[in-house]
Amino acid sequence: MPITLSLSATDLDDEALPELTRQLCRDLRDEAGVEASLATQAARPGDKAVDLPVWGQIVIAAIGSGGAAVALINLLKAYIQRKRLIQIEVKNENGRTVKIKAENSDDEMIRLLKSLLEEEK
Repeated sequence: MPITLSLSATDLDDEALPELTRQLCRDLRDEAGVEASLATQAARPGDKAVDLPVWGQIVIAAIGSGGAAVALINLLKAYIQRKRLIQIEVKNENGRTVKIKAENSDDEMIRLLKSLLEEEK
């Protein structure tokens, strides 16, 4: 039951988006305890690389226990509060998508993410 996180912000340039993507992916693994990795796409024929990262996208393979889900929600909420122009789109395996952004209240962010994660079970 993979979940895809897509990051976007109007103030992120070509260097800032990869760094933010890498940092969030590390924080998801280290702080939230979820199995997260950078999204990749197959290299084009003739390219030396096997897979290329898709900057701004992170794949979460599994959430695990209820504690990990709460940690995930809190971490995403903290990222948005810290960098107010970020918008995070979260898409589950069923194709259902929610968007969270700074304009959402804390309660609304939690409700949106919980509804998406509970649908995964």
